[in-house]
Amino acid sequence: MKNYRKCLPPLDNLPFFLTAARNKSLSTAAKELFVTQAAVSKRIQRLESWLGVDLFKRNGRNLKISNAGKEFASDVEMALDFLDRAVRKIKSPEEPVVRIATGTTISAYWLYERLQTFSRSENACNIYVSTSDSTAEVMSESNDLFVLFCDGYVQGLKCMKIFDCELAPAAAPDVADDIVHSGIFSDNKSDSDTPPLLEYSNMNPDWVNWEIWLREMGKPEIKHWPTLQCDSFIESIAKARAGLGICLMHQPMMQKEIDDGALVKIDTQSYITKKSYYLCHHEGTILSQNAKNLLEFLLGLDM
Repeated sequence: MKNYRKCLPPLDNLPFFLTAARNKSLSTAAKELFVTQAAVSKRIQRLESWLGVDLFKRNGRNLKISNAGKEFASDVEMALDFLDRAVRKIKSPEEPVVRIATGTTISAYWLYERLQTFSRSENACNIYVSTSDSTAEVMSESNDLFVLFCDGYVQGLKCMKIFDCELAPAAAPDVADDIVHSGIFSDNKSDSDTPPLLEYSNMNPDWVNWEIWLREMGKPEIKHWPTLQCDSFIESIAKARAGLGICLMHQPMMQKEIDDGALVKIDTQSYITKKSYYLCHHEGTILSQNAKNLLEFLLGLDM
């Protein structure tokens, strides 16, 4: 019989590695796992030390998965899925885990803080959070609840609106002051001194990035503006907070960034999207009492 203790690394390190690989960010992985960023980094370093292989390439705060890491992540995800299935077959059903899925943005800026509050309530229960920017993965029938950016009418789903989505330019306070004084948005002009628009790839067909926002607001096309390309929406927010450009902020989801003074909404028009954020579940699904409690909490909480 194989001695797994000798040939396998400490298994509790694997979820930390997989979450960081999926999110391409230690800070986002830490939020999803409800631990500190240092804890995620330490677990990954232990795993790399045990394997003798670098799973990520690091350049300051930038994190990029290595080729070895990509191959390992694929196999680890499959192995953990099998292990999860085996555990759920025999796990006591008295207090089932509630599985909720979201996109990376709403997980970081909306769900995480609310789950912390829920964990301190009398209805606290075990919750498994998965994040993905793939709509198909978020809508998986293995999830009890999930958040979609949609029109609220999706066949086979019951959708309950969380909030509408209003998009407006925002920047760090000093950068925002310069933008307001220069009037670049109100005058529909840009030049070499204009702070760059923090643009990112529009992976979801329903998602609105700068290119779409400018068109909808009747502004010059994005090719006429200085831009700084980011790997994700979350990275664009981080760069805006650091004063490196102008982000496209989602309200009210990101109101806390305004309230904390990290970002300032630039005095210009905002665009209310035709689609909104909805908390959903599959029609005909019998939700556990834990899932019902979480559903009611997320819909009724005013923060």
